[in-house]
Amino acid sequence: MKKLKLGPLTTIYHGKIFTIKQRPVTFPNGSQTMFEYCARPGSVSILAFNEKNELLMIKERRHEYKKSVWFLPGGRIDNKNDTPKKAALRELREETGYSAKTIKLIHKKSPSDTLLWNIYIFAAKNLFSSPLPPDPGELITPHFIPFKKAVKMALDGTIENEFIAYNIIRFNEMLRNKEFRW
Repeated sequence: MKKLKLGPLTTIYHGKIFTIKQRPVTFPNGSQTMFEYCARPGSVSILAFNEKNELLMIKERRHEYKKSVWFLPGGRIDNKNDTPKKAALRELREETGYSAKTIKLIHKKSPSDTLLWNIYIFAAKNLFSSPLPPDPGELITPHFIPFKKAVKMALDGTIENEFIAYNIIRFNEMLRNKEFRW
């Protein structure tokens, strides 16, 4: 039985955040096509909790939304020597002014086979003040939200970003089903 043959990846565009790549593909029946991929640096999102079990969220001004919207702290793994965990702690500090003594990977997600992007979701607790300067142009306000209220906000659409909402709901289910332990 013939197999799918993947040719070499070639970069056709390289920008600050996105890189576009192509590769020729030959199907088992002999037909050929060109696959395209969008690659970007990995990113992190952090579900960080204080001692009252309040979730540390941010309200960030996003020009594409034309308003401030709810997000989890997070960002790109774009420093050369970053690990996902180091990037998570840096982004937490830049966006909220807090760091965490305890941080644990919940899961890693890759959205699709044509978007080459790994997203790492962390849970953090034992927060302490440790601010870093924010990235230029970021207009962010941190807020502690009772976790039950954050879940409700994810379910009712107050948190408009589906990825952020999904991860809050998923983590709530993991806690409820005792699938996550610190």
